Amino acid sequence: MFFTKPAYEEINLPFRLIDVPDDLEAGLINIEAYGNVFGKNKYCYAFYELKSAKMYDNGDFKQMIELLKNSIGKTVKVIIKLKKGVPKDFKIDINSLAEVYCDERFKSLSLLGWGFNDQSYKELSSK
Repeated sequence: MFFTKPAYEEINLPFRLIDVPDDLEAGLINIEAYGNVFGKNKYCYAFYELKSAKMYDNGDFKQMIELLKNSIGKTVKVIIKLKKGVPKDFKIDINSLAEVYCDERFKSLSLLGWGFNDQSYKELSSK
C-alpha cells in the first residue's frame, strides 16, 4: 500500500505568547506551544488574526494579549498529525485556548500560518 492515512493524537502542552512588536502592531497574535512530542522536543508556532475588525477597535485584542502574557503554568490542547508514526504537523485547539482563559473571544482567532520546529521561535529568529 502506497498511501497511508495520517493518525491524529491530542496532547496538552505549555504555551507562551511570542512578543513580536511589529506583529502586535499589525494585529497578529503569535503563540508557541512547546514540549515533548512523542519523545522529541518540538515547538508548535502559530500566528493568528482576529476574525472581526471590531475586536481591534473595542479593546478585545489588547485584553487578549494581556491574558496571553500571563500563560505560565497553563496548557493548551495540541492535535498532532502523525504519518507512519512520525509527527509531521499540528493544530492548536482554539476551543481549548478559550477554555484556559474562560474567554470565548479566543474562538475568534483565524490561523494565518504555522511552523512545526525543533527549535523555539526565539532560537530561530536570532539566527
